[in-house]
Amino acid sequence: MEVILRDNFPSLGYVGDVVRVKNGYARNFLIPRGIALEASSHNAKLLNHKMAGINARKAKLRAEAEVLGKKLGTARLEFTLKAGDGGKTFGSVSAKEVETALIAQGHQVTRTQIKTTEVLKRAGEFTVQVKLHADVIISVPVKITVEVPKKLQVEDDEADGERKAKRKSKKKVEGEEVETEDTLEAAPKETEAKETKTKEPKKSGLKKKKETSAE
Repeated sequence: MEVILRDNFPSLGYVGDVVRVKNGYARNFLIPRGIALEASSHNAKLLNHKMAGINARKAKLRAEAEVLGKKLGTARLEFTLKAGDGGKTFGSVSAKEVETALIAQGHQVTRTQIKTTEVLKRAGEFTVQVKLHADVIISVPVKITVEVPKKLQVEDDEADGERKAKRKSKKKVEGEEVETEDTLEAAPKETEAKETKTKEPKKSGLKKKKETSAE
């Protein structure tokens, strides 16, 4: 059955829209509640009269939506998600959270008017659509940041420091290798070797003196 919406009903459409629904849904819910009017009504005069009222209401609601849209166009939303080990985020930003944030800023919206093009569960900048009227759709920017646990952050910093140290040890300055831990450790060994060499002649000298005295 085709019905004409007499009021905004986001799941189906907006005032004045002609939509097709199941007969039982129209007769048991939409028409009795005054949400819709049967489009194939046999009383043409009555239908035309009701349509005049519907169109007047439609124009009024559009004007109100445009006013709300101008205000909503200045909205900017920011959310923070927590991350666990491995950087995986917990949960996501849902239409309900967007609705709550917009209402907190003084905007009159409902969850059913908010549409997202993707699941908001990672860091970045996104856009959500808010449909205030069939002809009035506002884009609202959303920025999401991810909060990494302190322990994980420290581990990442330490790992980054180790990577930088390794890169630094491989660099060469004017053709000469920069001193690394390996070269510093090797230096004392070379010194010890030199000291051993210098001590050996002294021992041999003492030995010769003893032999001379014995003669």
